Amino acid sequence: MKKVIMIIGLLLLVSCSTQQEVNYDGASLKIAVIGDIPELNNEKITFEAITLDEFSEKNMESTSTWNAVMITPSIFEKASDDFYIEMYNNSNLPIIFFDSPKRHLPFVNEDVTYQTAHWKSMDNGSHTTIYHHSYLADSEENKEDAWYFYLKDEKNINKLYQEVFKKIEDLQDQISK
Repeated sequence: MKKVIMIIGLLLLVSCSTQQEVNYDGASLKIAVIGDIPELNNEKITFEAITLDEFSEKNMESTSTWNAVMITPSIFEKASDDFYIEMYNNSNLPIIFFDSPKRHLPFVNEDVTYQTAHWKSMDNGSHTTIYHHSYLADSEENKEDAWYFYLKDEKNINKLYQEVFKKIEDLQDQISK
């Protein structure tokens, strides 16, 4: 009986330790995730699974619900459909294209899907891109920004998450002004 309890305890310990601890101590962030939710642990980061259709429907009201939207590789092909270009360009939220060596380009350009995008210039060595398209009221023009995050070694994934979350925090400060 003691062996069974020890085995169960060990299994619970192993299953709980599969989440990566991320050392981010900035503002609390709520991030909508389209695709696979990252397996990380930080009390200041909350992930909410949503679909592309839910994001499309809630896009205009989403600034009060989430701080950013993360799109992960399992949904890249569908997310690169031309139908969603306007959604990305009209979103008030920063969009994180997590683990996309093709950056944000297949998602915001017409007649290109993630699978068909093969431009040499797409791969700048980055791992993750944050894309934000905003309307600047003082200059009456649209502004498109993209920030790139690099991961040379999987051991540094914690640093990558820290940088991404810090950038989202900074963008939230700018958006709320």
